[in-house]
Amino acid sequence: MYNGPVETSVINSDVVFAADPGQSWIGIDTPTTWSMLDFQNRQGDKQLTLLKSQSEHGGSPQIIVGGQMRVSALAAKTNSNDKFPYQGRFPTDFTGNSALDVRVLQSNQNVIAHVAPWATGYVETLFSDVFTFPTFNQGSFQMRQAYAVLGNLDESPIYLFAGKKNVSFGDMRTLSPFTQSMVWHYFGALAEGGGIGYSADGLNMTLTALNGSRGIRVVDSPTKGHINNMAANGSYEFNLPNGTEIIFGGGYLAGTSYNAAVAEHTSPAITGPQNGAWDVNGRIRMGNVYLSGEYASTLKPWPATSHRVQAYRAELALDMPIGGVPAWWAASWSEGIQGPSGTEYRSNQQLVLGLELQPSPNVLLTAEYVRSLGFAPLINITTVSDSNVVQDSFVFGLVLAM
Repeated sequence: MYNGPVETSVINSDVVFAADPGQSWIGIDTPTTWSMLDFQNRQGDKQLTLLKSQSEHGGSPQIIVGGQMRVSALAAKTNSNDKFPYQGRFPTDFTGNSALDVRVLQSNQNVIAHVAPWATGYVETLFSDVFTFPTFNQGSFQMRQAYAVLGNLDESPIYLFAGKKNVSFGDMRTLSPFTQSMVWHYFGALAEGGGIGYSADGLNMTLTALNGSRGIRVVDSPTKGHINNMAANGSYEFNLPNGTEIIFGGGYLAGTSYNAAVAEHTSPAITGPQNGAWDVNGRIRMGNVYLSGEYASTLKPWPATSHRVQAYRAELALDMPIGGVPAWWAASWSEGIQGPSGTEYRSNQQLVLGLELQPSPNVLLTAEYVRSLGFAPLINITTVSDSNVVQDSFVFGLVLAM
């Protein structure tokens, strides 16, 4: 059985390995750390990992420290000079018609503080050589997430959370080893706020009140200083008699950045009438075969393109070792659509064929072929887009975690 983070998060909320709390007040718990820092999976419900870890560590005060590093090499070719639509880099990173690039995409560090049987704090910092657009000042370092979780699932299915975290909206994961899907690129959300959750008997639900104004990526609402945005999310998991596991879910986000006449998603000064989004998703596990799909859409057209923003993904993966080494084979098709048919800025499409190897519990090696079709950056989308662009990329990844 494949023990990597992908299987951990495709169906089950449990970590694969049992954590050993030991006697020390500070320690390392790689399965918990990997689940929390996993960039491919479980984007919005990682508070459940914290609650499970809290239970596993017996309720005694304890600090867990960990980290993750994602190193990437990319070799790519485009059919249009200076236009590189691969979503794992900024479009302005390369010039000409080819690219060759090696970098540390991310280095995350986290601290989990179990301070009581019903109280846990989480802090995650991030160094990224990608989030430097447009100045490229030798990377950036930021407090990516910081929030508290109050509750104890051994005693009650209800819990509370507050702080800066990935918003519980949709599923936002991918079966691909290294490259995210278009659904996350278009609708991934991180913001500050507080919420309430319920988790029992395969049912998970959250309701989150979000602070107003611009969050990170897709979150936006008109006025700062007020709680005027919200998200609701839910999923249900059940098992069939033949061992097949199925989970389906849906979500709603009241305010997105697809609300202004200017195509821009970083400035809080650019906003407009609230434009919400909805999401449906599902996953199936049949033995060592995995299927996953998701669809998200805004409620109203984006004023910048006069069209609703939509994204979907359809994915298949196989858990099949190579010579005794755990291996994950995956194929993913995803697309983001934001323009009418016939426009240069109609869509971004992406095919990913990937392989992931886990030679050690703390190491993943990945290799992907990625075909990106259409060049429609979500900034200046109506003026720089080109629907005829095709980029072929080979992406190699190394993920280290402890």
